[in-house]
Amino acid sequence: MRPEAARRRGFQNCDGNGKSGRGFCVLGNHDEKLKRYLDGKGVKIAHGLQETLDSLKPESQEFRGELLQWLDARISHYVFDGGKLVVAHAGLKEEMQGRASGKVRAFCLFGETTGETDEWGLPERLDWAREYKGRAAVVYGHTPVPRAVWLNNTLNLDTGCVFGGSLTALRWPEREIVSVAAKQVYAESVRPIWTSENALSAQQQHDDLLDISDYLGKRLIETQLAGNVTIRAENSAAALEVMSRFAADPKWLRYLPPTMAPVATSKRADALEYPDGAWDYFRGEGVQTVICEEKHGFARHRRGVPR
Repeated sequence: MRPEAARRRGFQNCDGNGKSGRGFCVLGNHDEKLKRYLDGKGVKIAHGLQETLDSLKPESQEFRGELLQWLDARISHYVFDGGKLVVAHAGLKEEMQGRASGKVRAFCLFGETTGETDEWGLPERLDWAREYKGRAAVVYGHTPVPRAVWLNNTLNLDTGCVFGGSLTALRWPEREIVSVAAKQVYAESVRPIWTSENALSAQQQHDDLLDISDYLGKRLIETQLAGNVTIRAENSAAALEVMSRFAADPKWLRYLPPTMAPVATSKRADALEYPDGAWDYFRGEGVQTVICEEKHGFARHRRGVPR
């Protein structure tokens, strides 16, 4: 087979219509830029486009025409598995899923931006995934992240392979994340990507703030073992009342207050539990220091026992 034919078959094998049976392909912002160039539109040559154009120089006009047709046929996003999975280059909000419009296509290609540029001269992006509450899992990329982590049922798979990070994939429906480290740094990132391994995940950072609308009214929670669980409005209101009075984020506590010491029943005839049983238990576990604090339930009980 001639090299030109092999290269042509390379992009045909990733058929957006699924005819080849080998894969599906959605359009990305760099693909859109190449398509506009091949269509004779004016574009700024930057971010690796020149290398792509250089690789096309030896190709025939027929090949360029077929490539343009193939790019033009790519759709903005896919909805798989009966609506349980959405795949788009830069992500997609719930109300846009399964729809076709210029606004939807722009979001799939570029995400949500403010129209401004950041300190590195790149488009300033809004983190749409932090507010996502859709039923479908959304898998996307576009903006490199240190590692792929789930955030509100969304997953960014762009882990900066070109910048020396890793190439990441998702196995569906297992929801298993698989990553392979890059062999080298192929390009330098303008915006810093890598953070400390001990940094909070995107979900942990998001969970620092709660949205009251997530907990008001009747809620339907889908669980793996018990199926759909319904939380009635009056029950959630009562729970919010109690938790708002006494709850605290565990990260603000120096230690988690204990409840009952995990000790065996006392051998004394006049006591169900006794301190010496606790000391023996902790000593046997190798604990050298024990913090004791009075528990309100015991205090009331002791006051009710005649001396």
